Order: sequence, then structure tokens, then C-alpha cells
Amino acid sequence: MSTLTLFTSGSTDEPKIVTHSWDYIRSCAIKSRTEIGLTKTDIVLDVFPANTIAHYTITAFPAVLSGAQHVSSNFSAYTYPDLITRFKPTVIALIPRHLELLSNTKAFKQLDMSSVRYMVTGSSKIEQSFIDAFRERGVQTVANWYGMTEAPPPVMIGYNTTNFTKITEDVSFSSEGECIINGWHTGDIFDVSTMTFSHRKNPSNGKTWKTKV
Repeated sequence: MSTLTLFTSGSTDEPKIVTHSWDYIRSCAIKSRTEIGLTKTDIVLDVFPANTIAHYTITAFPAVLSGAQHVSSNFSAYTYPDLITRFKPTVIALIPRHLELLSNTKAFKQLDMSSVRYMVTGSSKIEQSFIDAFRERGVQTVANWYGMTEAPPPVMIGYNTTNFTKITEDVSFSSEGECIINGWHTGDIFDVSTMTFSHRKNPSNGKTWKTKV
């Protein structure tokens, strides 16, 4: 059986190896394709590195499965606006750090992103101001996805809001609000009353990618 082996980021613990079968990765990519509504007429702009679970389950693999045009590039705040203008993607995926970098560029302030019908975000706590920044530039739907290397997204989704309103897996919460996916304790704490991400149970240890393997 062929497998995909990745490392977790190490943001809350030592980086660890996670191995998925390609059948499982394919099933996750199909879920993403269905959620986004990807077709061969779509253009997916992908800036996720190939060593991340998101590359396989959110951007590249779903694009291939749907026959969509897949545009792959390293992320640069100074070239990203040009990629949007040049290719007019219909599907993109960005995280809060990307916006932090884009906000410091002149091009982003005037950027027309109205070609984007679906944007995926996530990986950390999402603020409403982040969502609003892209909506103001024309993005039709900013979808906040929750998932992880051990249980790839989309597990929970919120549309144009920080609240998660759609759940696609077996999800429960401990008494302190820790998310549990298919029996896996994620270490992420939620405000269950509002269904919003609160914080990580253990703060970042600053050792991301520094463990010798």
C-alpha cells in the first residue's frame, strides 16, 4: 500500500511523523473538491508547499481530480497580487500570515479579487477582520476550515464568519472545550457556545522543524 508521510508543524509539541494511505488522502481531496464545487472550469491558485497536508487535500490534488487548471507558486507578498490579476483564479487558499504580509504592500490595497468565488483559510485562529479584508476586495466566499495533519480538512467549516457552522466528521468536545475528531484529541480549545476556535491547549514551543530525525 502506498503512503504519504509528513511531519506535523511542531507548534505545540515536538514535530512528529504522520503517515496516511493514498486512499485516505484521495478521500479527503474528494471531500474538498465536493465542498468547493471544483470543476474543470476552475482555476486554482496554490501557494502551499508540497510538504504540507493542505497541498494534497485542499489545493493541488483536488484540482487534479476535478480537471481544474492548477497554478502553483511560492508565496511572495509582492508577486501574489500580480498572480491574481494575471490568472484570475476562482479558488485560492491563504492563512493569516499571508494577509499580514500582503497588508504591507501597495498592490494589495487596490487589488481586485472578484474572480475568486471560494477562498479557503485556517491553520490558526481567524479574526473577522481577516475575512472582511478579502470580502472587501471581492472574494465571494471566505471559508474558514478546521483540520490538521492527523485529520485533514475540511472537518469543520464556517462561511464568511469565524463561527463553524458545518461539521463533516465525528466531532465532540471535552469539558474544557478541547476538540476531539474521530476519537483524536487535537489539543485545540473551542468556545463551544459560539463554535469558535479559542486557543491551543499548549502554546507554541518554538521548536518547529528543529527536531533531528
